[in-house]
Parts: sequence; structure tokens; C-alpha cells
Amino acid sequence: MAWDGTFWIKLHRQLTDEEKTRQLRVDRSASSNETQDDYLVFTMNDTWLEMTNAAYAQRGMLTYGCLFVLAGGVFAVSLAILCLLNPPSNVSGTELTLAEAFIVCFMLFGFFIVLASLWGLHQENFTWTRIPIRFNRQTRMVHAFRGAGSNGVISVPWDKAFFFIEKRPKDPISRGTPYGLRCHVLDDQGRVMQSFSVGRRVFTIDDETTENGRSIVHTLNDQFELIRRYMEGGPSAVAAPPLVPLEVSLSNSLKLLARDDKALLAEGNVVATSVVWLLKPFEILTAVLHYIGMRTSREPVWPVDIDASPVSLAEA
Repeated sequence: MAWDGTFWIKLHRQLTDEEKTRQLRVDRSASSNETQDDYLVFTMNDTWLEMTNAAYAQRGMLTYGCLFVLAGGVFAVSLAILCLLNPPSNVSGTELTLAEAFIVCFMLFGFFIVLASLWGLHQENFTWTRIPIRFNRQTRMVHAFRGAGSNGVISVPWDKAFFFIEKRPKDPISRGTPYGLRCHVLDDQGRVMQSFSVGRRVFTIDDETTENGRSIVHTLNDQFELIRRYMEGGPSAVAAPPLVPLEVSLSNSLKLLARDDKALLAEGNVVATSVVWLLKPFEILTAVLHYIGMRTSREPVWPVDIDASPVSLAEA
């Protein structure tokens, strides 16, 4: 299993039938529409296209949940310690020993909750400001940043990358179903050895078999088509996208989180509109946590061989 920012991904396995059905081929047009970037491009030049991963726009949501879990874990540990320090006076012997053993187990469980929540908080705080995905059209390689050094980068040739539209379980809060663009790195036997998300997820309350749901999910085809046309024809083959600002600011975090409202409002039904406004306070809090996470983190640094400038590549 591998953590991908928001989900655990099972590795060292064969492709599922659903993944094969949802594949987007690098040698075939994925959409006849005008390419859409949906606010997911950091940088674009003649050599590379650098994009967000799915966790970037959702940053802050994991922090939001882990703060509540952390509070519950601290409360459980504190309660257990209080009970151990103040045993009941009318209980003794074996009964007291069993009670204390139960309390110790409860305290250990509380410690586990605390450690798990701290791990979750670290995924969005005191880490990297972003996890970029780089498409290099000169070397025909795709690179997914994972950490410092060469071992922190997942690389796969463009022509061998397995892209597909991923469907995740329904979100329990918004009741929307998330879809995203994902890339699997396969070995010679076709097993999934690495995996990373690309771009932004989309959410729909309607099923993808309906017209509304299908049109929203199809925007992922448009996202992929932007990448595919860039890799085939360079910047001139796609419309100049609005770049995601690299400056860390609360206004940029608010702007980024607010873009998800557009997809739900596009549903054009009362339920979707109600969800947007009911979750607005949660969205604002998430944007604040997104900003805090960005402010406490550092900029990603690509290895020198991957981060070679376009000029030096042209000279080579």
C-alpha cells in the first residue's frame, strides 16, 4: 500500500477490469472539446508542463479531521491517566487489577489515536507546499515529486504511463462522488508498482450515467487532453492556461477552494446548491488550514537532472 495524499493505493497487483475500462491512451484523443486546465497548471514552457496533484486543492481537509481526532485521543489518554491515579477505594485485588489493565489498554489506544492524528497533520503541515507532476516533452518522461533527492521522484516514460479516470467512494459529508485522473506505473508483467494522481478531482452528486454527471466527469478527459496535446505539440498546441499562483497567501487558498463550488453549482439542482451553501463555513475553515499548511511547509526541489533548464536542454 502507498499513501497518495488523500487515499491509500494498493500496489504490486494486476490492473482491475474497471481500471482497464477507464484507461485514457496517450496516443489517442480523449476529448473533442477545447482543452480545459481547471486551474491546475503551475508552469508551462517549451520543455515541461508542471501540474498539481489531486491532494493540492484538498489540502486542509485532512488537517480539519485530524484536529478533532487528536482532541479525542488526548481526552482518552487524559481520562485514563486520571483513572489510574485515582483508583476507586471500594475496589481491590483481582478486580482492581483487571480494571487497571483495561484502563491501560484504553490509554494505549488513546496514544495510538494521538500518533495517527499527528501523522495525518504532518501530511499537510511542515512538509512540502505542493507535490508537483512534471511532463517533459523533450525527454518524453513524466515525473511525480515525492520528496527530496532522486529517490523521492517517481518517473515513467510518457508512452508507458497508464492513465485512467479513477472513481472513489462517495464522500460522506457532501454526498458527492469524487473522480480523478490517475497514473499507474507498470512493470513488464503489467503489475502496478507505483501510482500518483494528476490534476484536480471533480465531484458530482448525480450518477455519471446521467447527463449532468457524465458532463462533469468528462472534464477529466479535457484535463488529460490538455496534457496529451502539450506532449505532442508543445505550448502552441493548447490555449494558454491561467497558472496556479505559487505565492502563499490566504486569498489564494480561498480562491483555490472556492473553485470546487462551480462543479456542484453546475449540477443545476436544489440539493447541489444547498450542499454548497451548507458547507461554506467548512470550506472557509479548510482554506485557512490550507494556508497554514502552505505557510509551515517548504518549496519542493527537483533533482538536478530533472530540473535542468530549458536552455541547457536545447543546447545539449
